[in-house]
Amino acid sequence: MHTELESSAYSRIEITEELLRTFFDHIFKSGSVSEFSHSKGLPYSLVYNLVHGRISSLSARDYRIIFGQDPPQEGFRRVDGTFFREMVRLWLFLNDGVKEADLYRAFYPEKVSTKVDYRIFSGRTKTVDARLEHIMEAKFRAQGFNTAMIKDWIEELEDLDDKDRVHYEEIKPLLQYLEEKLDVNPSRLLNQQFSRYESGELRTVSKKTYLRALRLKKGLEKALQSGKRFTLEKLREEIYSAREGLVLFSELEDRIALLTKYAKKSSKRYLGRAVSTYKKEKLKRIAAWRAHRIKDDWERFMRQKPEIPLRELPRRDLEFEVFPLFYTLKSRLLMLFVQEKGQLCEEMVLMPSRPATEKHKTEYSDLTSMDEAASVLKMQGRAFDLMVARHSDLFRKVAVYRGRWFLPLWYAEEIKNKEGFELVRAKYEHLASETEAKPSG
Repeated sequence: MHTELESSAYSRIEITEELLRTFFDHIFKSGSVSEFSHSKGLPYSLVYNLVHGRISSLSARDYRIIFGQDPPQEGFRRVDGTFFREMVRLWLFLNDGVKEADLYRAFYPEKVSTKVDYRIFSGRTKTVDARLEHIMEAKFRAQGFNTAMIKDWIEELEDLDDKDRVHYEEIKPLLQYLEEKLDVNPSRLLNQQFSRYESGELRTVSKKTYLRALRLKKGLEKALQSGKRFTLEKLREEIYSAREGLVLFSELEDRIALLTKYAKKSSKRYLGRAVSTYKKEKLKRIAAWRAHRIKDDWERFMRQKPEIPLRELPRRDLEFEVFPLFYTLKSRLLMLFVQEKGQLCEEMVLMPSRPATEKHKTEYSDLTSMDEAASVLKMQGRAFDLMVARHSDLFRKVAVYRGRWFLPLWYAEEIKNKEGFELVRAKYEHLASETEAKPSG
């Protein structure tokens, strides 16, 4: 649904019955769409849709070409803004990244430098220029929607909103925490002016926005625990987007320090200025070409197998050095799990923390079908089926039957994050690949 925002500096003229009579009685005499469109220099599709009653308005320019005169002033009118606002909400829902401010500037290109008037979106202005309604409807028509389809999708969106909205008061503590610890403006996360929520003009946010804020909070807590400046700055960059042609200094800070210490390289030659400028956070980014040079020198240095203590290596390089050892250990543990003696360990990992009676209280929105549970657990479908079959008694206790079987989301998230589940998952992925490899018959 992503398209370039269309704009129009002119109001559109409503096509009334009287206007159509004038058209057919005095203008469209030949009866040929192709002949008329050619003679007037108009698109064939425009004339065809006009003749067959498929459009409800004309631009002032097209009106002048067709009727040979300026449109009547009564053609420029205001309408109830309800349908317009519903279309705006649907358009924003279908097009990630597009905001009300983007639409406003497309509606009024001559007002690019002026402040956005959010009243037309909030409903404080009850009526809007009919031109705005026509522009929004034209956007959907360009994507193959007719008016009936637009209204059907609006109804579906309203149903989703009822189930999928979170009150602002629930997300407010998350926003305050992220602003305090990560220096993130709440408006950036809300995709709306923060003041509109504080004033009560807006009262709810989408569940998607709420879950994103929750995920960022968890990521921030982990970043704070790690004590790594890079993890914090990378998280903030995820919100504000990376700057083209620049790389975070903190991403390469460890390598620069090790190149300086063990390879006797000059940090100033790499950075173009004293490293203290970055350590004091006066600057946070370096040019991409400098980053490439640092990475190339580091990889060249590491190929020489320098005697650097493992504890000093950057995490990525540490993982590379010790990966063979971890792989061997993991393979050994996996073989133990595949054997029957691993059954008890599996049951401990898969055992739910809540009593079985609680499953009947679970809302539909907190359930996932057994068909979709595999993707939640990041498993192949065949591997998930084998795991459920092996532990059928356990899954029968936690699963919910409502015409078909569902798995509570809290349980799926719980076992997915349990220590040891990675091995359980690896075991059944291994068994699934073995059964698929065996010839049938």
